Amino acid sequence: MYNLNGKVALVTGAGGERGIGRAIAVRLAQQGADLIVNDIEEVPYADPSSSWGGILEVVHEIEALGRQAEGILADVSDSAQVHSMVHQAIDRFGHIDILVNNAASRPGPDRVPVVDLEEEVWDAVQRVNLKGTFLCSKVVAREMIRRGQGGKIIIISSTAGMRGVARYAAYCTSKFGLIGFTQSLALELAPHRINVNAIC
Repeated sequence: MYNLNGKVALVTGAGGERGIGRAIAVRLAQQGADLIVNDIEEVPYADPSSSWGGILEVVHEIEALGRQAEGILADVSDSAQVHSMVHQAIDRFGHIDILVNNAASRPGPDRVPVVDLEEEVWDAVQRVNLKGTFLCSKVVAREMIRRGQGGKIIIISSTAGMRGVARYAAYCTSKFGLIGFTQSLALELAPHRINVNAIC
């Protein structure tokens, strides 16, 4: 359907066995792209009953498709780690054409009524979902602008970014925020031929 030969994509949050990030990374590889796959842990959501190999297994899947791949562990909410990840990617592949901001906070203690929601839990959701997307987009967009060849930035929001859900206030807020961030960033980067879109 698409010809991504010669393109390089960075997908965050791509190490889960059943995750959206893994599926996106593999699909991009099937269409010809080389990949940088990221997660915060080598085997996120580790299940003792599973033999899943995490980020390294995603790398092997992509390589089995005849594409190049690099797995990089980094916390997307940490500026220094994001800079390091992007620099490693540039060192390996020379450029990034596609960024997929997929990394998200893990559901759990945030799925409670607002009156019971702890401040540190609220902060953790915003830090990963909003700040992480901001940091990755900022650093990758700078590289895309510097190179002058345009690019694509894809932000994974949610239907919860369009309508509130009880007990999901922290998550909904972060995903609503991503819609506004996407619209603002799209306007800023359009003159550089960098398309910015959100998937809900």
